[in-house]
Amino acid sequence: MTYAILGGLDNSVERTAAELAELIGVPAPHFSRARRELEAAGYLECTHTMGQVKFFRLGEAATARQVVVPLLKRPTG
Repeated sequence: MTYAILGGLDNSVERTAAELAELIGVPAPHFSRARRELEAAGYLECTHTMGQVKFFRLGEAATARQVVVPLLKRPTG
């Protein structure tokens, strides 16, 4: 739900896991574990990384739509 509100269908969420965990009132490790599970199930997809920070948006399982054009991975730096 948080990703749908903050990122929508096409944009990644540009907030840290700690910020999102605080926003919804859960411990950061719990939030990160849940995010990994949602990514593995296809509800979230990583759009790009910057260093060790990953950015996510809603995946195909969450939106029930197929991505026609796959994401282009930005170079990490």
